[in-house]
Amino acid sequence: METKHFSFTTKSFCASTTANVFIHGYSAGHNLGDRTLLGNQIPQALSGDINLLAFWQSSHYSLVGTISRNVILGASRLHPAAGVAAFAADRAVHFAQIRKRANRIGEALLEELEAHLLEHYPYVTHVNLAGHSLGGRVVVSALRKLASHPESCELIIGDVLLMAAAVEVSAGEAQALKGCTAGRLINAYSKSDAVLLMNVDETCLGRHEVPHFENVAMPEFGHRDYWPKLHDVLLRTQFAGFEGQQLGAVTQQDAVRNDTLLYGLLQSAPNEVLEQGIKHLKTSSWISFDDKQPLYSFTQELQLLGGHCLANFTRGRGIAYAEVLDMLVKHFDLGNDRQTYTAVVELEALLIRQVFDNAFPDGHAFSRSPIAAVKAMSADTYFRHVDALAERLTLASYLKTPASPLEVETSQGLVVTPGEFKFTEITSWNVVSALPDLLSKSAVGRWVTNLKTALKPGYSALVPAVAVVFFARVHWGNERGFKL
Repeated sequence: METKHFSFTTKSFCASTTANVFIHGYSAGHNLGDRTLLGNQIPQALSGDINLLAFWQSSHYSLVGTISRNVILGASRLHPAAGVAAFAADRAVHFAQIRKRANRIGEALLEELEAHLLEHYPYVTHVNLAGHSLGGRVVVSALRKLASHPESCELIIGDVLLMAAAVEVSAGEAQALKGCTAGRLINAYSKSDAVLLMNVDETCLGRHEVPHFENVAMPEFGHRDYWPKLHDVLLRTQFAGFEGQQLGAVTQQDAVRNDTLLYGLLQSAPNEVLEQGIKHLKTSSWISFDDKQPLYSFTQELQLLGGHCLANFTRGRGIAYAEVLDMLVKHFDLGNDRQTYTAVVELEALLIRQVFDNAFPDGHAFSRSPIAAVKAMSADTYFRHVDALAERLTLASYLKTPASPLEVETSQGLVVTPGEFKFTEITSWNVVSALPDLLSKSAVGRWVTNLKTALKPGYSALVPAVAVVFFARVHWGNERGFKL
């Protein structure tokens, strides 16, 4: 199977023949929270075309491997300064590896982008590219390949915007790259960008002007300012499709209503779905629910249960739904698996499959294709599964004796008994009855995770609530292009 280097997520969609593609840099897009933040920073004013985010494995500066960790700890034992020096050297090597990766995968960008557009938006003929930091390096690598192999891409490349680009481009090469585009080659640079000075063996494009580029100075911009001020950057550079927009006034944001992955989704779902989520959330003693504004209160309380709920309650606000999902991915030790998922519904499906597999070790309907299974289920059937899951996530479930199996009816009217398919069993279980199955390493890990879920404040209510949100997204979400 051919390895894909990029995963594309649609930020906004309209019936257009042009797509704007944004590529992040080093230490960005490493989890759902960061990916959502990047997506939210694409201005709504850029709504005349299809907007895509191209995610690649840019790693993160805080991800330290076992060997590196041991070297740093060993150096620290000699002297604290040696530990600091070892850490700095290790991170420099890490950045060099990711920089090399950016060069390599950039050669695949246009090919993979063309395939994605052909599958989901076959009418798109023009693309505009915008890359930040090492994302700019990815774009330059893509244009270098196009310059040497013009037949490798049939898309028409319009404007190319490089923001704080961590790449060196000579004047002669810039002229060749410009010949690959039908639009403008734009260099948004800042002499105040100290981060690019760390790229010691190159004179980075993001700090100075280069002939054959349209060079746009961004005074006082630091390396990390480009994404939060993307509206300003697009306005100053007059990026394609962004001429004439004005900077809007900064307004106080409501963290609840602005959580489009949760609040925005449930606005379009039937009341019965929200009622199911509220039912499970209310089982937690950590929440204080306001029945007068159910949707707002549900979103707010679910955010409060996410992360470190004691800290959340102390500061009076929780974390966004994207961060809640990242937190659950870490809790269920799914960090390696999540790298292949970009659509929120896919990440939710990964979690749903895991929590049901943990709770029902004999197998479950969601063990293979949760999205397909949920699409085929009626609401009543699905909510019965979630009720059974919620029962197994509590401490009380460890003391109960097994209950009689329940029959489960699918949306096609077929009644399936546990005797026919073990994965439809939704019985309670206890430690004593499960003891023989707990002897294997995987079973012990599953049991420990279940216990941690039951013990962690709010989790026995949070996980079923997320399962309800997953049902809403499968049936009423607006994500495009996810695979079943």
